[in-house]
Amino acid sequence: MRFKHTVHVLIDNFRVTYKLLVYILVVLIITAGVSAAIIIPFLDRLSGVAAYEGLTGAFSEMFREILRGNLTNLSGYFEAIRTSFTDLMAYLGEHPTDLALSAAGLALTMLVSDFFIGLGNYAACCVVNDKMAMHANSPFIATLIKNLGKAALYSVIYVPISFVYTSVCLVVLYLVLFVALNGVWLLIQLFLFVVFMMLLVGLKMTFISDWLPAIICGKKSVTEGFRYSFTLKSGRPVSTFSFYASSCVLILSVNVLACVSTFGAGLIITVPMSFLYLICYQLVNYCDNNDIKYFTDKRSIVKPEREKETSREQFLRGE
Repeated sequence: MRFKHTVHVLIDNFRVTYKLLVYILVVLIITAGVSAAIIIPFLDRLSGVAAYEGLTGAFSEMFREILRGNLTNLSGYFEAIRTSFTDLMAYLGEHPTDLALSAAGLALTMLVSDFFIGLGNYAACCVVNDKMAMHANSPFIATLIKNLGKAALYSVIYVPISFVYTSVCLVVLYLVLFVALNGVWLLIQLFLFVVFMMLLVGLKMTFISDWLPAIICGKKSVTEGFRYSFTLKSGRPVSTFSFYASSCVLILSVNVLACVSTFGAGLIITVPMSFLYLICYQLVNYCDNNDIKYFTDKRSIVKPEREKETSREQFLRGE
């Protein structure tokens, strides 16, 4: 039922996708410009390095053969890529300064980009919550400006935590799957990497699922919402984890399909819709667990089995 309600809420709020799209595009264009200013000089310094030339050559040949429909020699290209990548890492280990500076610049750029995307997600969650609570069409930019203080504090806390968690997961999976299991076939390593990464992302989303709804719908402070979400007081953590793990598969599949079948054009819709889909589930899950009624569309209201009575003070505060 929660999945069905999530889909209905997503459809009812689909116009928010376009507003979130414009916002994300602005952030990504600025991020791409700054990243290019860091990456291009770094790659220019690698020109002439045998390992780098071998890596780019192997990728070029592999994609050329894939476009021709020749898939018989993919294992050979994978092995060439693995060897060239290992040699390139060894070269960069001997020349760490350029790599360290470029990596630090890119990491800082990504953190700032994620901070601004977090602001957009907060505003989108507020807009969807207003639609679910009162079926009101709140303006995106005005909502973002109105909630900028809380949104900034939320993003400042969330982004570093998410960055550290993701970095640790990537490093651990790389060491386990690509270093410890070095003799295993590369396709199996990539398969296991994607599977475990989706499970770990699903685990992270399970613990932070109630954070935004607790702040926006539950009127808690940012830190109170964080503590509430991590205590899993709403219950049903297994069901929530199952949803997020399967959603990671669904979102990855939809975005890869959109990228391949439309040469990347479909990502313009599927990426912001993926963010909105998760936001809708978070609000639906929070409302169902806390016996809060909400609109799924203009004519449909989901009511809890036992509706809580609202005191005069809570009504005046808008709770």
